Amino acid sequence: MSRIILFATIFLVFVGCSSKPKLYPNQKLKSVGRDQADLDIDQCIADADAYLESSKGKQIAKGAGAGAAVGAAMGAVTGLFTGNVGRGLVQGGAIGAAGGATAGALSPDEIKRRYVNQCLTEKGYHVLGWD
Repeated sequence: MSRIILFATIFLVFVGCSSKPKLYPNQKLKSVGRDQADLDIDQCIADADAYLESSKGKQIAKGAGAGAAVGAAMGAVTGLFTGNVGRGLVQGGAIGAAGGATAGALSPDEIKRRYVNQCLTEKGYHVLGWD
């Protein structure tokens, strides 16, 4: 079960990290071209990573803890009906932790996005959104 939780968490962190800003084709983008814009995006993201302390790990841990508590309670109730409270408690806690960690990992790192948006705006770009 712990392998599943680990795999899901790693997968979601990589998926979350692959998000990049989409730029409006204003004069700046047209004058420098897509390749330079991609370099500027990467530089702003690197600056944000260096400057900001990521809260992604804290979000995952917090979600896992909350999910484990809820899952354990649900597992205990299920265990009452099946006659094995201990097993239901453990299984419910593990499933709840996985769900909670996943929910925490999906939360956007809004401060980092705002940092990158501001960095790109100062360079003359206009960010439409993120994909």
